[in-house]
Amino acid sequence: MKATYSNLIITLTIALLCMHPAGACPSDEIKMPAVDPPELSIASGLAFTHTAQYNGEFSAAVDSAKQFCAKYKRQHPDVKSLAIVSDIDETIVDNREEYAAHPDKFVWSEFEAWLKQARAPALKKTAAFLKWARKEGFAIMLVTGRPEPDRIYTIENLVHDGIAYDALYMRPNGADVDSIPAQVFKTGARKSIADMGFTVVVNIGDQFSDLVGGHSIDCEKLPNKMYFIK
Repeated sequence: MKATYSNLIITLTIALLCMHPAGACPSDEIKMPAVDPPELSIASGLAFTHTAQYNGEFSAAVDSAKQFCAKYKRQHPDVKSLAIVSDIDETIVDNREEYAAHPDKFVWSEFEAWLKQARAPALKKTAAFLKWARKEGFAIMLVTGRPEPDRIYTIENLVHDGIAYDALYMRPNGADVDSIPAQVFKTGARKSIADMGFTVVVNIGDQFSDLVGGHSIDCEKLPNKMYFIK
């Protein structure tokens, strides 16, 4: 996997590509960066996750999502079938233990072995937000780049972490990032959710590919310097 931009560049990119007030960033106005971000190591990205800057930006994004949901529901009381779309890895599930064990290079077989253990802890801030949103009547739709064969381990991990959800979209059998880029797969999943009649109020994730492509009113970009996925 490729590393992300420095967080400053990410912040500036979002600000320039989405000229809206804080807490309102339509995903159809977020674009993938024109060039790949500079290469950063998993190790340096892991170190960043233990900084006050990371914690502050993560909290700000989650708080913005919650405030937008509350505001939207208050201002549109007649709109039914509200939904939130969320990524899984580094958004609601924390894989830092696996990355710390293999900090030099991402190897899918090693990561899949970690997935099969189904014991990655929840990221408490996003988990609490999703729990709050579900109590408020929002359907929770999880859209992940994990492949379909890992569904059972993913569900086991989510149950273990107490994360309730209403649908889980996974990459189809045989469809890897080369055949279907993450942004294409995830945009298609959100379109399917919208086509069912849901209004996706917030779409949250740690990658630009989680957010681009529309079919969401608001989107929230979580910080991630460990990798970059198109």
